Amino acid sequence: MVLLLLGLAQLVVAVILSAVAAFLSFNFLQWFTRGLDETEELRRANVAVGLVLGSALIAVAIILRPALAVDPAAWDAGREVYLRALATGALQIALGLVLAVLALGLALLIFSFLTRGIDEIEELRKGNLAVAALLSGVVLGVGLMISPAVARITAAMISFLL
Repeated sequence: MVLLLLGLAQLVVAVILSAVAAFLSFNFLQWFTRGLDETEELRRANVAVGLVLGSALIAVAIILRPALAVDPAAWDAGREVYLRALATGALQIALGLVLAVLALGLALLIFSFLTRGIDEIEELRKGNLAVAALLSGVVLGVGLMISPAVARITAAMISFLL
């Protein structure tokens, strides 16, 4: 019964941290889109922008997922360890979020530089679904490729800090 209650507590914390991570990701990713007002484009029902933003949020979730894995064996050690595990998870998500957004932004900037014949932002503004699908693939691919590295970096940083 204790493991069930602790699992439910982890679920609640994961849901809250995931919602916060999605919100922050959405806002941080807007820094990398050179003047594209994503909120306005979404209000105008621009599917291309929605596709890229949705893919970016999925990529951030893929990258941050390892930080949500808290070992339930540590919960038997008492309340202090449990609270420390939750705080550690929150700190890992915060560090991972910064690394994820920076890495995805850098990957998009590099991709944009390599494909100078396409103005991706302008094409998204026009609703070009082909460009949106391509950028979504880039974002998801980068998310899958960097997830293990971000997990190792955040774990190392947390073990260094704590």
